[in-house]
Amino acid sequence: MHTKERDTCCPTPRGSSRRKSNVVECESCGLYGMCQVAGLDAPVPDLIDEIVGRREPIAINQNVITAGMPFGEIYAVKSGSFKTYATLANGDQQIIDFYYPGELMGLEGMSERVYPLSVEALEASSVCRLDFSKLNLLGERMGEFQQQLILALSRRARQDQWVPLLMGAQNAEQRTATFLLSLSDRFAEHDLPSLRFKLPMSRHDIANYLGLAVETVSRMFQRFQSMDLLEVHGRHVELRDIDALRVIAGLNSINGS
Repeated sequence: MHTKERDTCCPTPRGSSRRKSNVVECESCGLYGMCQVAGLDAPVPDLIDEIVGRREPIAINQNVITAGMPFGEIYAVKSGSFKTYATLANGDQQIIDFYYPGELMGLEGMSERVYPLSVEALEASSVCRLDFSKLNLLGERMGEFQQQLILALSRRARQDQWVPLLMGAQNAEQRTATFLLSLSDRFAEHDLPSLRFKLPMSRHDIANYLGLAVETVSRMFQRFQSMDLLEVHGRHVELRDIDALRVIAGLNSINGS
């Protein structure tokens, strides 16, 4: 997790980063502080190799977590993206959230010692794993590690601030605008392009997550484009008037990305 990757693509729009939209550098990763504790900056970082599995490739549609598995690791998205979902009694999926580069997955399993939700890759991705069964190797650094874990949980709480806003949205316009703003905010949090990006999930997944029909989601994107609020080409989106989107979402008094 200690190597940097540079992006040589064309300049991104204002408010965006030059980094690739699907890869995060270690300094912007949710595990970074914990990796430092484990010896990331040591001349020979052998301890981190014992505790952290780095840059493991995950194939599209592959589960890294299946609901009911015993808790043992937390995962950082190094590249790509994931969805977390519950399986309903009729076998259908209910999408609970999406995860993007730099974000941590599996934290929900810490309290119950089992993972309550399944996590599936939306595209070819990679993760870093932190093995909780080997934390005893940290010795006297355990206290510092716990502080870093608390910071990671607080960042997750900030990420979760969008959930009640999405659930409280009264119509399709508000939900769609809030969803786009949440993406922009979360990308910016990890120093990724926040105004122009590729949606890793399908319209069907967005509709499932927002509780809307697929046709409604497509219609909202078309409406926002006709209002010159965004530009859409397939899954590629550019937010052109983020202030107007905040007004539609009812968040014009809330600071965003």
